[in-house]
Amino acid sequence: MQNPAFLEFLDRLGMVPLFAHHPACKYYHNHIIWIGKVPLCLGCSMMACGIASGIWLLPHLGFMRVLPFSALLCLGVLLYIPAVFQVWIQFKPYKILARFLLGISVVFLGYAGTWLTPWSLGGWILKVGFLAVFYTVWNLTLAIRSQYSTSPCQHCPEGRFPVCSYTIPRIPRLVNKYLSESDGSNPDADEFVKALQSVYGKKLVP
Repeated sequence: MQNPAFLEFLDRLGMVPLFAHHPACKYYHNHIIWIGKVPLCLGCSMMACGIASGIWLLPHLGFMRVLPFSALLCLGVLLYIPAVFQVWIQFKPYKILARFLLGISVVFLGYAGTWLTPWSLGGWILKVGFLAVFYTVWNLTLAIRSQYSTSPCQHCPEGRFPVCSYTIPRIPRLVNKYLSESDGSNPDADEFVKALQSVYGKKLVP
Protein backbone atom coordinates (compact mmCIF):
# COMPACT_ATOMS: atom_id res chain seq x y z
CA MET A 1 0.00 0.00 0.00
CA GLN A 2 3.05 2.26 0.11
CA ASN A 3 2.87 3.96 -3.29
CA PRO A 4 3.61 7.71 -3.55
CA ALA A 5 -0.02 8.73 -4.16
CA PHE A 6 -1.23 6.79 -1.13
CA LEU A 7 1.56 8.12 1.08
CA GLU A 8 0.60 11.64 0.04
CA PHE A 9 -3.04 10.86 0.81
CA LEU A 10 -2.17 9.69 4.33
CA ASP A 11 0.18 12.62 4.87
CA ARG A 12 -2.47 15.17 3.92
CA LEU A 13 -5.15 13.35 5.89
CA GLY A 14 -3.04 13.59 9.05
CA MET A 15 -1.82 17.13 8.43
CA VAL A 16 -1.97 19.56 11.34
CA PRO A 17 -1.15 23.30 11.45
CA LEU A 18 2.59 23.84 11.10
CA PHE A 19 3.22 25.43 14.49
CA ALA A 20 0.45 23.66 16.41
CA HIS A 21 1.86 20.10 16.29
CA HIS A 22 -1.65 18.93 17.24
CA PRO A 23 -5.08 18.95 15.63
CA ALA A 24 -6.48 22.45 16.11
CA CYS A 25 -9.82 21.25 17.44
CA LYS A 26 -11.73 21.89 20.65
CA TYR A 27 -10.53 18.65 22.21
CA TYR A 28 -6.92 19.83 22.04
CA HIS A 29 -7.69 23.20 23.64
CA ASN A 30 -5.38 22.30 26.52
CA HIS A 31 -2.46 21.76 24.15
CA ILE A 32 -2.85 24.83 21.96
CA ILE A 33 -2.82 28.58 22.34
CA TRP A 34 -4.19 30.91 19.69
CA ILE A 35 -2.58 34.09 18.42
CA GLY A 36 -5.46 35.56 16.49
CA LYS A 37 -6.47 32.79 14.10
CA VAL A 38 -3.09 31.04 14.26
CA PRO A 39 -2.89 27.96 16.52
CA LEU A 40 0.43 27.38 18.29
CA CYS A 41 1.67 24.42 20.30
CA LEU A 42 1.36 25.50 23.93
CA GLY A 43 4.37 23.52 25.10
CA CYS A 44 6.77 24.61 22.37
CA SER A 45 5.71 28.25 22.28
CA MET A 46 5.82 28.70 26.05
CA MET A 47 9.17 26.96 26.28
CA ALA A 48 10.52 29.19 23.50
CA CYS A 49 9.29 32.24 25.41
CA GLY A 50 10.97 30.89 28.54
CA ILE A 51 14.27 30.37 26.73
CA ALA A 52 14.15 33.90 25.32
CA SER A 53 13.35 35.28 28.78
CA GLY A 54 16.12 33.23 30.36
CA ILE A 55 18.68 34.57 27.89
CA TRP A 56 17.44 38.11 28.57
CA LEU A 57 17.68 37.55 32.34
CA LEU A 58 21.27 36.28 32.36
CA PRO A 59 22.92 39.74 32.35
CA HIS A 60 20.52 40.85 35.10
CA LEU A 61 21.07 38.08 37.63
CA GLY A 62 22.88 40.43 39.97
CA PHE A 63 24.09 38.69 43.12
CA MET A 64 23.51 35.26 41.54
CA ARG A 65 26.48 35.88 39.25
CA VAL A 66 28.93 36.09 42.14
CA LEU A 67 27.62 32.98 43.89
CA PRO A 68 29.04 29.52 43.12
CA PHE A 69 27.78 28.00 39.87
CA SER A 70 25.93 25.45 41.99
CA ALA A 71 23.53 28.18 43.19
CA LEU A 72 22.30 28.92 39.66
CA LEU A 73 22.30 25.19 38.97
CA CYS A 74 19.96 24.63 41.93
CA LEU A 75 17.71 27.45 40.76
CA GLY A 76 17.53 25.81 37.33
CA VAL A 77 16.54 22.50 38.90
CA LEU A 78 13.80 24.18 40.95
CA LEU A 79 12.42 25.84 37.81
CA TYR A 80 12.44 22.45 36.06
CA ILE A 81 10.37 20.60 38.68
CA PRO A 82 6.93 22.05 37.71
CA ALA A 83 7.35 20.57 34.21
CA VAL A 84 7.55 17.07 35.69
CA PHE A 85 4.26 17.46 37.56
CA GLN A 86 2.67 18.99 34.48
CA VAL A 87 2.30 15.45 33.12
CA TRP A 88 -0.44 14.91 35.71
CA ILE A 89 -1.66 18.48 36.21
CA GLN A 90 -3.52 19.24 32.99
CA PHE A 91 -4.72 22.67 34.10
CA LYS A 92 -3.98 24.98 31.19
CA PRO A 93 -2.68 28.00 33.17
CA TYR A 94 -0.39 25.65 35.10
CA LYS A 95 0.87 24.12 31.84
CA ILE A 96 1.63 27.57 30.47
CA LEU A 97 3.60 28.49 33.59
CA ALA A 98 5.39 25.12 33.82
CA ARG A 99 6.56 25.19 30.21
CA PHE A 100 7.63 28.83 30.51
CA LEU A 101 9.69 28.02 33.60
CA LEU A 102 11.14 24.99 31.83
CA GLY A 103 12.51 27.26 29.13
CA ILE A 104 14.17 29.50 31.72
CA SER A 105 15.45 26.39 33.50
CA VAL A 106 17.19 25.11 30.37
CA VAL A 107 19.02 28.43 29.97
CA PHE A 108 20.06 28.67 33.62
CA LEU A 109 21.17 25.05 33.76
CA GLY A 110 23.10 25.31 30.52
CA TYR A 111 24.77 28.55 31.58
CA ALA A 112 25.69 27.26 35.03
CA GLY A 113 26.73 23.79 33.92
CA THR A 114 28.81 24.71 30.88
CA TRP A 115 29.95 28.32 31.36
CA LEU A 116 30.16 29.08 35.07
CA THR A 117 31.94 25.85 35.92
CA PRO A 118 35.74 26.28 36.18
CA TRP A 119 37.82 26.11 33.01
CA SER A 120 40.29 23.76 34.65
CA LEU A 121 40.65 20.01 34.21
CA GLY A 122 38.29 19.47 37.11
CA GLY A 123 35.91 21.99 35.59
CA TRP A 124 35.87 20.13 32.28
CA ILE A 125 35.00 16.95 34.15
CA LEU A 126 32.10 18.85 35.74
CA LYS A 127 30.98 20.15 32.34
CA VAL A 128 30.98 16.69 30.78
CA GLY A 129 29.25 15.27 33.84
CA PHE A 130 26.60 17.99 33.66
CA LEU A 131 25.91 17.29 29.99
CA ALA A 132 25.60 13.56 30.69
CA VAL A 133 23.18 14.15 33.57
CA PHE A 134 21.21 16.73 31.58
CA TYR A 135 20.87 14.31 28.65
CA THR A 136 19.80 11.47 30.95
CA VAL A 137 17.23 13.54 32.85
CA TRP A 138 15.84 15.00 29.62
CA ASN A 139 15.27 11.54 28.15
CA LEU A 140 13.87 10.25 31.44
CA THR A 141 11.40 13.14 31.47
CA LEU A 142 10.32 12.32 27.92
CA ALA A 143 9.87 8.67 28.91
CA ILE A 144 7.68 9.67 31.88
CA ARG A 145 5.59 11.91 29.63
CA SER A 146 5.22 9.12 27.10
CA GLN A 147 4.12 6.63 29.75
CA TYR A 148 1.74 8.73 31.80
CA SER A 149 0.38 11.44 29.52
CA THR A 150 -2.87 10.70 27.68
CA SER A 151 -3.94 11.93 24.28
CA PRO A 152 -7.31 13.69 23.91
CA CYS A 153 -7.91 11.29 21.01
CA GLN A 154 -8.18 8.32 23.38
CA HIS A 155 -11.60 9.32 24.68
CA CYS A 156 -12.75 11.61 21.90
CA PRO A 157 -16.44 11.07 21.02
CA GLU A 158 -15.88 12.28 17.44
CA GLY A 159 -13.41 9.70 16.14
CA ARG A 160 -9.70 9.25 16.48
CA PHE A 161 -7.18 11.33 14.59
CA PRO A 162 -6.51 11.15 11.67
CA VAL A 163 -10.07 9.97 11.01
CA CYS A 164 -12.28 12.22 13.11
CA SER A 165 -14.49 15.29 12.94
CA TYR A 166 -11.36 17.43 12.46
CA THR A 167 -10.27 15.66 9.27
CA ILE A 168 -13.58 14.40 7.84
CA PRO A 169 -14.26 17.65 5.93
CA ARG A 170 -11.06 17.17 3.93
CA ILE A 171 -11.70 13.52 3.01
CA PRO A 172 -13.85 14.14 -0.12
CA ARG A 173 -11.21 16.45 -1.60
CA LEU A 174 -8.36 14.05 -0.79
CA VAL A 175 -10.28 11.07 -2.14
CA ASN A 176 -11.02 12.97 -5.32
CA LYS A 177 -7.34 13.81 -5.77
CA TYR A 178 -6.13 10.30 -5.00
CA LEU A 179 -8.56 8.50 -7.30
CA SER A 180 -7.81 10.92 -10.13
CA GLU A 181 -4.10 10.08 -9.82
CA SER A 182 -4.34 6.36 -9.08
CA ASP A 183 -3.49 4.02 -11.96
CA GLY A 184 -5.11 1.02 -10.27
CA SER A 185 -1.80 -0.71 -9.64
CA ASN A 186 -2.34 -0.70 -5.89
CA PRO A 187 -5.76 -2.26 -5.25
CA ASP A 188 -5.35 -2.40 -1.47
CA ALA A 189 -4.75 1.34 -1.29
CA ASP A 190 -7.62 2.01 -3.70
CA GLU A 191 -10.00 -0.08 -1.59
CA PHE A 192 -8.92 1.67 1.60
CA VAL A 193 -9.51 5.11 0.10
CA LYS A 194 -12.86 4.08 -1.38
CA ALA A 195 -13.92 2.68 2.00
CA LEU A 196 -13.19 6.04 3.61
CA GLN A 197 -15.09 7.71 0.81
CA SER A 198 -18.14 5.50 1.30
CA VAL A 199 -18.24 6.14 5.04
CA TYR A 200 -17.17 9.77 5.34
CA GLY A 201 -17.20 11.43 1.95
CA LYS A 202 -19.25 12.13 -1.11
CA LYS A 203 -18.54 10.30 -4.32
CA LEU A 204 -16.80 12.97 -6.31
CA VAL A 205 -15.19 10.76 -8.93
CA PRO A 206 -17.24 8.41 -11.16
